[in-house]
This record gives sequence, C-alpha cells and structure tokens, in this order.
Amino acid sequence: MDAEIWVNAERLTNRALPSVTINMQAAASLSIRRAGIAAVMAGAVSSGHHVLGGFLYDTPWRLTVSFWIPALVLLIVSALFVYWRYKDQVVGQVAVWIVFFGGAVFQFGFTVFECIYSHILKNILFFGGIAQSTLLRLFPPPAYHLPDSLLFELTGIAQVVGLWAAWLAWRVFRTRQRDAIF
Repeated sequence: MDAEIWVNAERLTNRALPSVTINMQAAASLSIRRAGIAAVMAGAVSSGHHVLGGFLYDTPWRLTVSFWIPALVLLIVSALFVYWRYKDQVVGQVAVWIVFFGGAVFQFGFTVFECIYSHILKNILFFGGIAQSTLLRLFPPPAYHLPDSLLFELTGIAQVVGLWAAWLAWRVFRTRQRDAIF
C-alpha cells in the first residue's frame, strides 16, 4: 500500500515540476525584460533632460553627458540579454555583475545625485525660501542653475525613474541563480 501511494505521489510530483520550472523561467524573463525597459526609460528621460539643459544654458558638457547616457543604457540592456541567454555560463554571470554595477549601483548613485540633490532638493530649498547665498553655495554656477525653466526642472525631477530602473536591476542581480559560478 505505501509503495502504491509513493508511486502515485511521484507521478504527481513529476507532472507538476515542469510547469513550476517554466513559471520560474517566465518570471525571470519578465524581470529581465522589465529591467531593460526601465533602463531605457531612465536613459531617455535623463538624456533628454541633458540635451534640453545643454541648449537652454549653452553648456556643451551637458550635451556630452547626453551622449554617454545611451551608451550606458546599451551596455546594461546588452548585459541583460547576455545574462538571459547564457545564465548558466561564465559570460552570463559576468553579464549579471555588469547589470549590478551599471544598472543598480551606478544608476542609483547617478539618480540620487542628478535627480534628488540637483533638482528635488534644489527646488524644495528654492521654493522654501532659503537665502540665495546659501543656494549658490550648495548649487554653484555654471554647473547649476537656480530654477528658471519649468520644463528643465520637471525633466530633472522626472529622472527619479532611475530609482525604479536601479531597483529592477538589483532584483535581477539578487535573484540570479543561487548556484552561480561567482
């Protein structure tokens, strides 16, 4: 009797395993796809913001930054693809570390500085009535401009989407295979 129950339980288990594996693979693919979409969105917002600032404030270095951003996005999206395609191989494991450093660590730091400090904090302090001398000390020209363009400030604040991109890149890295090579 026990042997019969064991055989039936094993049959049920064997039938259930492939669907669980497929669902886990689909979830991993969805996570990777979301991270790629978020990286592209964050890059587009930030690059557009820097192009706008380059023309508004006649600052060529902002235009230069706007060209580097798509290069980083391309690196991250390429690494996501390589990781998705070659998870079990060394190249896939190297790719997921590129996602971690470029998509999570760098993106997080860039967003905290470029969005939170350079735009959100600046606007809170500016519209909160802090002394202009303090603002100019915290946000010195020509790198910064006190709020004088609604579109520039809104696109600067919109760069907060980079935190979402960093979070999704972190989730891809965190959920990488537990038996990874490194």
